[in-house]
Amino acid sequence: MTKIINVVGAILIKEGKILFAQRGGEKSLPYLWEFPGGKIEQGETPQEALHRELIEELKIEVVVSGESLM
Repeated sequence: MTKIINVVGAILIKEGKILFAQRGGEKSLPYLWEFPGGKIEQGETPQEALHRELIEELKIEVVVSGESLM
């Protein structure tokens, strides 16, 4: 049986620059580069999950808009 994990991610663009982050050395795939995001927790909408992940990972507050692809 295949396990399905729903995730969200963000591409943040400001003044023509794209924000991405380097993974920490203690995580899997250490020091690789990634866009911010993560797993959608049970009971969360994709927008809520992305908002939470951006606060947790980057300590930034954003307004998340857009339609879900789920």
